[in-house]
Amino acid sequence: MTDRTNETGRAASEALGLCVVANVAQETDHGEGGLEIRAGLRHFAPGAKLWIAPPRWWNGHVTVAGRHRGNGRRYTTIVVRERFLENFRVGAVHSPALHRALGGESWSAEEAERYVRYRAVPRLTAQVRREGEEFFRYATAVTDPPPMELEHEGVTYHLAHFNARRAHYSPLPPPVEPSPPVGG
Repeated sequence: MTDRTNETGRAASEALGLCVVANVAQETDHGEGGLEIRAGLRHFAPGAKLWIAPPRWWNGHVTVAGRHRGNGRRYTTIVVRERFLENFRVGAVHSPALHRALGGESWSAEEAERYVRYRAVPRLTAQVRREGEEFFRYATAVTDPPPMELEHEGVTYHLAHFNARRAHYSPLPPPVEPSPPVGG
């Protein structure tokens, strides 16, 4: 028993690397316009602790390792959308099994802190519709809730619609509602 305690104490003090840690959101939106709400994700329960591998691309998806909903003993590595995660923080990896599940990679302290600071502000994809075009183009990321006006490439756009995933902006100002008649 003493050997196990020493071994555990030694393993706990020696970190194998740094990692960004997050939790699965209690409710995740799926389907057309994000109208289908689910508890957690298919592979991970709501609130499950996930370790994020250093990103290989920045398209809104991240590789994560965590304990699977069906088998809580082993680590599962899959790719999930960043928007399904919350409570980002920096943590140390102490488990060799977890380190292997993350591909043996670690974050640098600066990268991890920068990523956590960026994820601290909720963001939506902003899309603009230019005059004469029938479709929206990607513009930038905006805060959630989105601002009423967006300046992009020298043009002021006005918020037309937003949902859980994106904000649509139009060059047309919002309609003005007529005021009620006076004394009528």
